[in-house]
Amino acid sequence: MDQKQLFVVGAGVVGLTTAIRALEAGYKVIVFAEIFPTDPKSLKYTSFWAGANHLSFAESGALMEVLEKDTLNEFLDLIKQDPLVPAMTRTHFGLYETLSGAQERLHHLSQFYPDFRSLDASECPAGVVGEVVAGHSWTTICIDVPRYLPYLLERFFKLGGQAFRTTIPSLSSLVSANERAPMEVFSLNSSNNPQTPTLNPVAVINCTGLGAFSLQDVLDTDVYPTSGQTIIIRAPWVQPSITYYFANSDISYIIPRQSGDIVLGGSWGVDDWHATSRPEIAKAIKERGVRIYPELLPPGKREKGDINDLDVIAECVGLRTSRKTGVRLETTVLEVDGKKIPVIHNYGHGGGGYQSSWGSAKHVMKLLRELD
Repeated sequence: MDQKQLFVVGAGVVGLTTAIRALEAGYKVIVFAEIFPTDPKSLKYTSFWAGANHLSFAESGALMEVLEKDTLNEFLDLIKQDPLVPAMTRTHFGLYETLSGAQERLHHLSQFYPDFRSLDASECPAGVVGEVVAGHSWTTICIDVPRYLPYLLERFFKLGGQAFRTTIPSLSSLVSANERAPMEVFSLNSSNNPQTPTLNPVAVINCTGLGAFSLQDVLDTDVYPTSGQTIIIRAPWVQPSITYYFANSDISYIIPRQSGDIVLGGSWGVDDWHATSRPEIAKAIKERGVRIYPELLPPGKREKGDINDLDVIAECVGLRTSRKTGVRLETTVLEVDGKKIPVIHNYGHGGGGYQSSWGSAKHVMKLLRELD
């Protein structure tokens, strides 16, 4: 019996995770993308610029809450089962200078994370300096993004996945005999040379992120970018994951990676396509981080608190795929050359792509089963 052929469009964290789940479900999966994890860094490849840890943004009872919960459980299992997965558990500390306006969110977090607990002042992580009036902790997942994306890609190929590099004006251009986009094989192994895919997949999975805004047969005007600026520093002695909420509504976050690098953030620029680091934002991120956690500085340089002593590796800007109406996980139909091909949309996760990736893939599998 021939395998059912499935097209996945997009090779970011959502696309690759979905492709892996589909392969495990027995589909023949082909990924189409302009950019892959092993390519040079590009602003277009938004997954590379993520932090990333697991900090639920969802509203209680919303679909996103289910996606995040399923993903948290999957990561916890992965870390136990696969010592090579570039992710780790860490205690996350949420620290507040004021609780004004935070009660609803804290209630959600207390219901979401099984080991969520309130802290007294003596339980703040060692080294934190600030006017903390309340704190909470729980177990989070910290993902080493530059290693995790190639890990997913390798896992995809080991399961038998195939990939093609292409730039498409529309989803239709993948399945139309009249307007098929040019493409070339993408592989980590030169011996892997698949034939050009047929034109009849059982479905197309749209994981194009911000691309959904401009694809001619999607044109989702609800999609917009939310820029995020971060600083990557070298500080392998830093262990906790921290989000610090200032009384003036500023936020500072610290995310450790397996490699010993630290992600220091952050910023949120709504509908902002700016592609380069802004010096004033970079300076503010460093100052806030050092102010509340001098341990970011090398030993012997903490008392002075000079941000110029940070061991900065990179200043980064990424674009989160935000969507006015939230994540899009639904099925539509593409009519091409007299054929009707189901399209399952899987994008619009905002800043939660990693922390909802496995749950989103699970939901796509549910939508695929409903097509039978």
